[in-house]
Amino acid sequence: MENRYKCVNCGAAAGALYRTYGPSVLKLTKCDTCKGLVDKYIEYDSVIVMIDLVLMSKAAQRHIIYNTDFKIYWKLFIILMMLETYGVWKNDSLFNIVVTTVCDIRNKYTLNTTHISLPIDFSLPESYQSKCRGWEIEDRDAVDLFIWEKNFYIQFISTFIGIVIFIVSVHVTMSILRKSNYEVSIKRIIQCFSLSQTSLLLTLPMLVWGHTDTPHTRLLHYTLVFGYSLVLYYNVFYVLYQGPKIFIVVALLMSNCLKYLATFHATPMIRQLLK
Repeated sequence: MENRYKCVNCGAAAGALYRTYGPSVLKLTKCDTCKGLVDKYIEYDSVIVMIDLVLMSKAAQRHIIYNTDFKIYWKLFIILMMLETYGVWKNDSLFNIVVTTVCDIRNKYTLNTTHISLPIDFSLPESYQSKCRGWEIEDRDAVDLFIWEKNFYIQFISTFIGIVIFIVSVHVTMSILRKSNYEVSIKRIIQCFSLSQTSLLLTLPMLVWGHTDTPHTRLLHYTLVFGYSLVLYYNVFYVLYQGPKIFIVVALLMSNCLKYLATFHATPMIRQLLK
């Protein structure tokens, strides 16, 4: 508890953020390692902190993760998970573009939205082809509101499974590669994940106003958002684990692959179980 805070500049442990010398006198603490202020954001307006978070400032991320209570992380976690679920359920996300293109799902719900014709022909293994059929939307399902609602709940469960696999795989991979005694709590991992997931808010313009855009326009928008998201994840997990950069890159790439593979397999499986 003596070093519960961290310097936003260098990440060194600190015992206090400020010291009081009277009812109206407050002095910010200086870091013993880098000699800078432990946390300059104490005196900043929350809007400035938000802007720095959008700009992926590691100092702002350390401020939120280590030097504030950040009690709303679980609400943020649920809201952003529902947003990710909505994008996949609405067939309007980078994940849907990849699935419908690779699986070659051609119908009136995908041809002008998420399906892109590939210049090469290839065939998937039979096990993947069966999962691809589980992602096809039948006409009778499209007009049944009960089935649409059920599919949303199924997608929510599937998305949650993918997120759990992502968090576990990142933590396990970093714990193995770092070989350090530095412990990271589950609460802090979820806080970092919730902070990183805020990049999903950039998909809202396409979800709300992009219903007339072509698949290539959607692909460009969602690819840019995904790239921004990867960099944001990298920054936040670098702040959290303080490990070698290459390890964090490897952990993120592998965990993202596992997350989307889990979602791809889990959704048709859950639909089959609930038939």
